Amino acid sequence: MSSIVSLIGYHLVDTYNASNWFTKFDTLAIPDPTHGSVEYVSYNEAKLDGLAAIKNNQVYMGVDYKTNGLGTTKGRKSMRVSSRRAYTKGLFVADIEHMPASSKNGCGLWPAWWTFGPHWPHSGEIDIIEGVNSNTGNQMTLHTSDGCLVENTGSARSTIFNVTEDADCEGFNGCPQITPDTTSYGQGFNAIHGGVYAMEWTDTAIAVWFFHRHDARLRGLLDDVAPDPVRLGTPRARFTGPRCDFASHFRTHNIIFDTTFCGDWAEPNFQADPACNMLAPTCQAYVADNAADFAEAYWLVNSIRVFQTRNSSVVENPTIGTRAAAPLRARHRPSVPRGRTLLNSWF
Repeated sequence: MSSIVSLIGYHLVDTYNASNWFTKFDTLAIPDPTHGSVEYVSYNEAKLDGLAAIKNNQVYMGVDYKTNGLGTTKGRKSMRVSSRRAYTKGLFVADIEHMPASSKNGCGLWPAWWTFGPHWPHSGEIDIIEGVNSNTGNQMTLHTSDGCLVENTGSARSTIFNVTEDADCEGFNGCPQITPDTTSYGQGFNAIHGGVYAMEWTDTAIAVWFFHRHDARLRGLLDDVAPDPVRLGTPRARFTGPRCDFASHFRTHNIIFDTTFCGDWAEPNFQADPACNMLAPTCQAYVADNAADFAEAYWLVNSIRVFQTRNSSVVENPTIGTRAAAPLRARHRPSVPRGRTLLNSWF
């Protein structure tokens, strides 16, 4: 973390919570850019069907876990939300109680909390929480246009830097780092009632921290009105290095939460995952006919707070909710990551 940022200091610019979530986020009823077996619905439909709600002062975003027999032409109803404001740089702190999981080891699911900008991948993408099927550790990934080569200097020693040979973050595969911590994702995350993910984005690095629900540092982080990332300790993942101009590759990002099924990454991974491929001939077939398995496939968010310094920016983006204005980037992940090192628990 740059000492310059520490001297300048962060200040709170936005808080998203139960009081304003569905007015400050647009619910996008769009075709899934990753070709999943999903039907993203509008806020009104999500609310009517019980997919969108405020429960005990927490934001609930779920999926349809009651309808079977969807066949091959209709996806399972779910939600994709995008912040109306777009940010360039900052510290993003999310207090999350529960993330999407399934009763069959997460099979069929592809949930994510991420940020990205217009004209993908030219404004970059930052995946903060992401995984598919029976993954047990969180994958944090950058996606950029050509010319952003990164290092993982400053990452936790246990984190796997799962990059292509030239460490280029370009396009679909990006440059992932994976933590082996089984409480960072999925059922393990939910078993400890979640925790806090923090992502810092500066001109020289992007870093991600995760703090368990009972971490002693958590209360201070959630209460701090001017947090200092130096005090957060070693991040789970840090992307940096002189061969990436972060200022030109990352800009004007909306905050996204979504839960999709199968699609470009989870479908082929389902076939290669022994915890999943015994459940049905295909991911799509499994998702279509096993609704009850997805009762736990929901986000439960306490808050997101966004901090910025005076050299950061935020813009209003009130048209992001329209289909024409919603960039349809088509992410793809190989069924086996093309990395130097693979986690034993990947499948």
